Amino acid sequence: MTKSKTPTTADRVSEIVAHLEKLILSGKLQPNDRIPPERDLAEQWQVSRSVVREAIGRLSALGLVRSRQGSGTRIALPDGSHQLLNYSWMLKRGLVRFEHLCTVRLPLETAIAALAAEHRTDAHLRSLREAQRTFGNPKNSLRLHVDADVRFHAVLCEATGNPLFQIILSPVQELLIESRRRALGRFGNKAAFEQHARILEAVTDRDVEGAREAMRTHILFNSQNISALVAETAADK
Repeated sequence: MTKSKTPTTADRVSEIVAHLEKLILSGKLQPNDRIPPERDLAEQWQVSRSVVREAIGRLSALGLVRSRQGSGTRIALPDGSHQLLNYSWMLKRGLVRFEHLCTVRLPLETAIAALAAEHRTDAHLRSLREAQRTFGNPKNSLRLHVDADVRFHAVLCEATGNPLFQIILSPVQELLIESRRRALGRFGNKAAFEQHARILEAVTDRDVEGAREAMRTHILFNSQNISALVAETAADK
């Protein structure tokens, strides 16, 4: 008779991860629900607390849980943070370039603009106009201009009615914040503000194709600016 193999620490970690993943994906654990404390899980699975911590660490790396001091470990809402880590790693390793991110934005954000024009609400329009006011105010700081720029695109994502767009676009936007800050500081925001205005006008009028084309012009303009900055940086080295 073959003896059963004694589970290794890695096996036990995988078992706990699989169990909690199943509870999350089945809906038995909802976003912001608190999972049992380490001590209780260790007793339930008859493992050490270090094994539980490793399992929770793996779930955290997958973006499924968030641990906060005083609040315990809770089920997380999907927010693109896991993808952000992957993209950051790829950028640092030279596996992708900023130009690649801009290329991805073109089909993605033109689709977003078109759907936003179709599905937007009055509340979305108010948020877009507020972002425009902040973006267009010359008295505001560069940081506020960048925040307003990011917010404008985020509201368009919300207006599509499809939450996956925000999850996909959010990490790309996060990685482009520094290049956006440099581009606005180098080239100013007049052209970008005018392009936003055309997007907003089309979305307000529910002009699907107009919104798509206005966003296409905007993304291509941004891509050219970022390419110019990348070239300048390379020349300085």
